[in-house]
Amino acid sequence: MQTAEQRLSESLDAAGLAFDGVSVSTAAIASPLRLATEWAGFTLIHDGRACHAKVLFDDMRPLIDPARSAEASFNAARAGAAPQLLHADAERGVLLFEALPAPDWKWARVDQLSAPDRLERLLGLKRQVHQGPRTGFARSPGEDLARLRQLCHEHGVLLPDDAPWIDQCVDMAVRAIAAAGWDSRSLHGDGVASNVLLDAEGQMRLVDFDYGGAFDPWFDVATTLNELYPFEDQWRQGLEIWAGVCREADYARCRLHALIDDWHWTLWGLWAGTRSARNVEFSKVGQWTLLRTREALRDHRFENWLRQV
Repeated sequence: MQTAEQRLSESLDAAGLAFDGVSVSTAAIASPLRLATEWAGFTLIHDGRACHAKVLFDDMRPLIDPARSAEASFNAARAGAAPQLLHADAERGVLLFEALPAPDWKWARVDQLSAPDRLERLLGLKRQVHQGPRTGFARSPGEDLARLRQLCHEHGVLLPDDAPWIDQCVDMAVRAIAAAGWDSRSLHGDGVASNVLLDAEGQMRLVDFDYGGAFDPWFDVATTLNELYPFEDQWRQGLEIWAGVCREADYARCRLHALIDDWHWTLWGLWAGTRSARNVEFSKVGQWTLLRTREALRDHRFENWLRQV
């Protein structure tokens, strides 16, 4: 089996892209940042400029379609919200991007994004993606969950005792949002803070569009708020920043989207923690998002959220 670096070199050679040296740029961390968990990261020089390359780990191929990741990344760059995509090789699972200059640009942390002015800037970038070129495929969190459930079943993943009950509740949330409908737009699709690049002046760019696609733009709002804020008043302030007003229907929709996303990452973490041979703390992600999933379902307003959305 080829290493990630060998696949990268083969892909660039096949495309006739000359490059100078390759170095590993990102060590894998699953919690709390989720860095390099699905793609190996490399730094290289091409045509006199620094580039960042991503090579999909073999154990993540059941979940990620490199061609879709490339399309969503390309469209986000056209919208001015993400670094430029320079090369895509879906067969080998290789993507090559312009590199924003280090050390000026770094992965963001939650505390760096949670101030209201930073949130406004971040949501503005998400809006640029929504208003940019339409991605040619749909994002379906319900289908993503179905795929993860099947993988967990096939690989004998030990799930929590209350998983059947959680599945039923999450499915109700999926159906409630589907019944309400949405204005389908291109998404970023992942609210984790480390998928935001930040420079010293507070400029931002979005990266990692593996869960992009056309879907409800409120999903991006919900997953961003869920990543940054533990308290309801902070969520409501965030909705006011996004929409000018916090409507109960929008609050309910965001809470349901966040619930669905948390259960997705719970199953992802438990599956990857069981299946992957890499020494990465995948299960820690699953345990953390399982806690948030249970908290949401034990909120006495859950049934009202299903009706309000």
